[in-house]
Amino acid sequence: MTDDGEDEFDGIDISGPWGGVRLGSASRHGRGGADLTERRVRRRVRQRLDFFRHVATFAIVVGGLALLDWATGAGWWVQWVAGIWGAILALQFFSTFVSPMLWGRDIEERMVQRELERQRGPVDVMPPEARRE
Repeated sequence: MTDDGEDEFDGIDISGPWGGVRLGSASRHGRGGADLTERRVRRRVRQRLDFFRHVATFAIVVGGLALLDWATGAGWWVQWVAGIWGAILALQFFSTFVSPMLWGRDIEERMVQRELERQRGPVDVMPPEARRE
């Protein structure tokens, strides 16, 4: 990431409601791997902002279509648009907010730490002299 908020990715970025795909490679003149956490955080924030923009677009478009449907009196067809688009929004909400809490990187790291502790066994912190008594 550069200071002006632009991504240092030199390739094709295809983003959708369930994630995205990047084809190409990151710019080689970046700051290196030290800011990997910052890139992850920026990516999460970008996903959340994309979701909120999607909700705003949904509200404006479906509201306008509902007015048009009401004004023409041609039947109540806007419910199908709102239902299908709403289902897509629900999937995007799950992908953006719920799934990282269920199986995100933080959960993975905690599970790895627990498994390492389990395999190492209990740690005995008593000095050898205290155990003899």
